Amino acid sequence: MFQLYKKREFSALVGDTFNFFKLEGKNYFKNYFIINGGLLLLLVVLIYFFSNIFIKGTFEGLRNGNQNSLANEIYGNIGLFIGFGIAMIFLIMLISIINYSFPVGYLKLIEEKKERNFENLFKYFKSKLVRIIGFYFLSLIILLPLLAIVVALTFLSIFILIGIPLIFLLLPTLTSFIALTYFHYVTEEIGYFEAIKKAVLMLKSKYWPIIGSTFIVQMIVQITLGIFTLIPYFIGIITVFSNPESLQQNPDNAISFVMILLLVIVIISIIFNYTLQNIVLINQGVIFYSCKEEMENVSINNNIDLIGTDEA
Repeated sequence: MFQLYKKREFSALVGDTFNFFKLEGKNYFKNYFIINGGLLLLLVVLIYFFSNIFIKGTFEGLRNGNQNSLANEIYGNIGLFIGFGIAMIFLIMLISIINYSFPVGYLKLIEEKKERNFENLFKYFKSKLVRIIGFYFLSLIILLPLLAIVVALTFLSIFILIGIPLIFLLLPTLTSFIALTYFHYVTEEIGYFEAIKKAVLMLKSKYWPIIGSTFIVQMIVQITLGIFTLIPYFIGIITVFSNPESLQQNPDNAISFVMILLLVIVIISIIFNYTLQNIVLINQGVIFYSCKEEMENVSINNNIDLIGTDEA
């Protein structure tokens, strides 16, 4: 079983993130797709039908030289356009909530030494549903405006050069701050502002190892995502250059091929983005439990508590 409570420095925070998937990866992703796979598939279907409106309108415009074809296509299917749009927004929010909550629940079951299966995960999410929803509503009202100001000020500071290094620190810092706040708020029975306070204390306690490991894991994820996204792109390029005569003779097929290729890239990007984000979130979980061990000596206290029970 993966050891949660362990004092880790930078290299261990990165290494144990991937060690987790060596030990738990198969079971982790099996349960992840049981819970979130259907929603991701539904999102892909909605994106296909939603994008089909744009593809059809753009294709007609390019073929007929009518710049209003896309607008006409949207207005002609305005009911479907709005319906698909609302459904996609709701579905993306739901998938994002599950995506963010799944690693929290999975690691909590490891902490409680419970079997990591669908039933136990479902029970945990059900017991924490109010806190999960509460976190997102409170964050929209309280945290999002403050973070928007911080991001804006950071980008404005680029003009005085100091903002350039701050940009590289901003994303991993915000990622860790939000994730650690979420871990505190969901796993512990504390208030929202208390969770924020504890997250800040954790960040301050080991800022550079935390931010460094978060940055490295995010870079690995983005490079991997880029590779998976480029695969269909290169397949398309090879197809075009291997048979350029047929595409030149039938430009309609060429336009249709490009549109479909772009749609495939978008769909692959979305699916792999949600899936690979689990690596970043597990990394934040490793950071959370490592910092708790540093600050509270949880494993030592647990061993002391077990001394009397072993003799009984």
